Amino acid sequence: MAGLGAAVLLTASLGALGQGLPSGNLTGRVSYEGQGLPGVTITATSPNLQGARTVTSSSNGDYSLVKLPPGEYAITYAISGFQNVSRTVNLGAAQTVTLDTTLSMTGIVASTEVVGRGEQISDNASQTTTYTSELLNKLPVARTLASAVNLTPGVTANGPNGAFTISGAQSFDNNILVNGVNIQDNVRGTPFNLFIEDAIQETSTSTSAISAEYGRFQGGVVNTITKSGGNVFSGSFRTTLNNDAWQARTAFNEDRIQSLSPVYEATLGGPIWKDRVWFFGAGRIPKVLSAASTTSAPASVPFTATNDEKRYEGKLTVTPFDNHTVTGSYIRIDQTQGNYGFASLPFYDLESVYDRELPQELMTGNYSGVLSNNFSVEAQYAKRKFTFKNAGSQFDDLIRGTVLHDQTQGGFYNSPIFCAVCPGADEKRDSEDILLKGTYFLSSKTLGSHTIAAGFDQFTGQHFSNNYQSGSSYFINATDAIFANGDIFPVVDSSTYLGFYPIPRLAQPSEARTYSGYVNDSWKLNNNFAFNLGVRWDKNRAKDANGAITADDTNLSPRLAATFDPTGNGTLRFNVSYAKYVGAIQDNQVGAAASFGAPAAYYYGYSGPSINTDPNGTLLTRAQVIQQIFAWYGITSPNQFPTQHADDLFGASVPGVNTQIRGGLRSPNTDEFTVGVASTLGSRVSFRLDGIYRNAHDFYSTRTDLSTGQITDELQNVYDIGIVENVNSPLQRKYYGLNVQFAVRPFESLSVGGNWTWSHAYGNFLGETAGSGPVQSNVLEYPEYKEQRWNNPSGDLLQDQRHKVRLYATYDLPVPRSVGTIGFSVLQQYDTGTPYGALGQVNAEAFVTNPGYATPPSGSSGAPAYYYTARDAFRTDNIARTDLALNFAHQFGPLEIFLQPQVLNVFNNQGLVAVNTTVLSSVNASDQYSSFNPFTETPVEGVNWAKGPLFGQARTGLDYQLPRTVRVSMGIRF
Repeated sequence: MAGLGAAVLLTASLGALGQGLPSGNLTGRVSYEGQGLPGVTITATSPNLQGARTVTSSSNGDYSLVKLPPGEYAITYAISGFQNVSRTVNLGAAQTVTLDTTLSMTGIVASTEVVGRGEQISDNASQTTTYTSELLNKLPVARTLASAVNLTPGVTANGPNGAFTISGAQSFDNNILVNGVNIQDNVRGTPFNLFIEDAIQETSTSTSAISAEYGRFQGGVVNTITKSGGNVFSGSFRTTLNNDAWQARTAFNEDRIQSLSPVYEATLGGPIWKDRVWFFGAGRIPKVLSAASTTSAPASVPFTATNDEKRYEGKLTVTPFDNHTVTGSYIRIDQTQGNYGFASLPFYDLESVYDRELPQELMTGNYSGVLSNNFSVEAQYAKRKFTFKNAGSQFDDLIRGTVLHDQTQGGFYNSPIFCAVCPGADEKRDSEDILLKGTYFLSSKTLGSHTIAAGFDQFTGQHFSNNYQSGSSYFINATDAIFANGDIFPVVDSSTYLGFYPIPRLAQPSEARTYSGYVNDSWKLNNNFAFNLGVRWDKNRAKDANGAITADDTNLSPRLAATFDPTGNGTLRFNVSYAKYVGAIQDNQVGAAASFGAPAAYYYGYSGPSINTDPNGTLLTRAQVIQQIFAWYGITSPNQFPTQHADDLFGASVPGVNTQIRGGLRSPNTDEFTVGVASTLGSRVSFRLDGIYRNAHDFYSTRTDLSTGQITDELQNVYDIGIVENVNSPLQRKYYGLNVQFAVRPFESLSVGGNWTWSHAYGNFLGETAGSGPVQSNVLEYPEYKEQRWNNPSGDLLQDQRHKVRLYATYDLPVPRSVGTIGFSVLQQYDTGTPYGALGQVNAEAFVTNPGYATPPSGSSGAPAYYYTARDAFRTDNIARTDLALNFAHQFGPLEIFLQPQVLNVFNNQGLVAVNTTVLSSVNASDQYSSFNPFTETPVEGVNWAKGPLFGQARTGLDYQLPRTVRVSMGIRF
């Protein structure tokens, strides 16, 4: 047992396996009396591997087993004249494990050792955290990809709509994979639910020091792998029971629905031909989930939202010859959302909700072959399809198809955002990926062992969209709204304006393609030193809907890391790394100048009669208000330019006309530096600490100044030209992080783990919204009308969360086997609040002499942003939450029945995770607040500006943390 510490601590390898069907590597050295032992036969077997995998140690005693499916492996070492040795090791997806072994002469007692019993913490320079389905099935979590990511240090759920941000990057800029295939939305970067919970085998999240084999991200990489069957038939049937009435009350869900909403999951896998052909299938069918919802305050109208999301998966794994495996998989989602409201914009009424369909498909074919002891190859083709159907307004007339917006309190009403009945309304967001890879193992007595991976990847995002903003293409931005007699009455005065969003030309497909090549060497010099030497080449080439090439750039990304083990036995390791990450070229940025499918934007001031300004007078209905406003502009049908008061145009953006891309866009990128220490004691204790610094570059921005010029459209309108480009100064985005994690198994029935993340996201570039995903900075638009100190100051970014804590424990009670197994689990979460400031607008136009612009910024739409406080003056609540689960299982022959009730947020804490941030000023409330000179004066609260009436308060029930919730899972498995 003397070599146990060295065997447990997998010190040598620094690189995770690359993109493709997630697999693992096992490398190491076999020695006798301190010298490498050649000719040893190393054999790996596992329930997850078809057949056995065998290699022979090199002249230096080194060996490498590559392309191993994740799972538990039995490793045997055999050579004539020496005692056989057996090891057992857990190998995770995208993980490389080093297993050094010492053999003894024949006659000495053989040894069998268990190594790496399911630790979640990576032992090399790359910070990768792995959660298996075995652990997630015990914890009070939803067992999803997101559940595993949420438990990972360095990850916060502070992006738009709670999207995950990894190591301070924007939430869209990750690489999230299921079975090696990217599953993210082309525009917003959010992951689709292309999995069935009971089909997930494990999920690994990499947050720093990531190998050159991964690209197209600035945040992190998430690898989820689903099950593949085996030589023994296995399966499960699970029912998860939810009930809206099992959730505690909040200010927004007083009217709950007493309705049991089960979700059914089933899996089945096994052999068609043992060790040659395996199958696996899974399905997830919910009874339509109903939830009591409410529209935004102050309307707060209750309604029932439904989500019918059926999911299916099929997988076939074939090994026609030893060491050659072909895997094909297919995942499909049929989803209908009833009473859906565009969640990122608060809405007031039920006219703003609709039923939409979101069909999806994911198809993958993968070949993996081991050609010799030293050389293996892999090839993969994958295609993903996603479509929005019936999304948006069901009407395209002026009354029912026009969106009304309340500028004072922030809500939208009268008609849904977008259009479902306009020509070419169905939107497609698809992708295709082709991957080729080779891995070579090289052993040298003087230079140690090298696992060298080289590959090529071609990823293509395809997008078809006619981005209608409303059914009629109009928004009426009313000054305020009056809520009376169960209805909403728009208040119209001189602060009201009309937004007109026509699509000049219907869409053509756009395409964003990335060609990538990489070489990565995981080098173990000796027992004390190991290195990762990698470089990645990415060429982004994008074609917008006009057919124009809008991005054609090339980047080199070094990925360098070193590990020092002072003892040489793996009990203590020091890591340091440098990496450059290049983000994927973003679809909506390379298409920013395309006229096909993209809406233009025209903003017209309103100087007609005031309407509904006296709340005690006779109020006109919204239909009457809409008719009166359109009559004032001379508009008689949808998609019509005003025929009257057209000279009140104060701002416009016309893709393909005054929005241009000159010279092509570059890919944003980030530099990362890390330093850390890790320790593993035996097979039961793991600990790791990592410090991370990141600095982002080449942000998307629009520049409009006196040098960009002007242009005239076919209607003889003159516009200032805006150039979409990449800039650095004056923009900045930095991240400082400290991640601490541990996993302890004091004895077989108790497992304890957790992590603490301290982080600081600092700068002045957010670069994303819930509605649009990646967006450009406007800090360089009309620079004479703004100053950075009040328009875009630096400070804590919205994603900044100083402390995130996750602590969990599982315990199995010592009860007789005749009773079954009974266990408990607890998950404690703590997140500090996120910052926000009093961000409003300022009437700068009155204090600037127009230097020659055609449409200088003015009105509510064009007025520049103004921080009336520091951008991080306020913070949302700190969120604490305790979740509990009871786990019961009983064996009846080959069948096991199980039951798991969960109570989430046991103490029903009611913290706010998001708030209303409306600010009033002379721009949107000119009758209440006085103008001031932003260049020379300091505004006075209550005189020049004020927080809106709901500032700092919840807008909908989603602004609160999850209230106390009960759910129950039960079923059978075999």
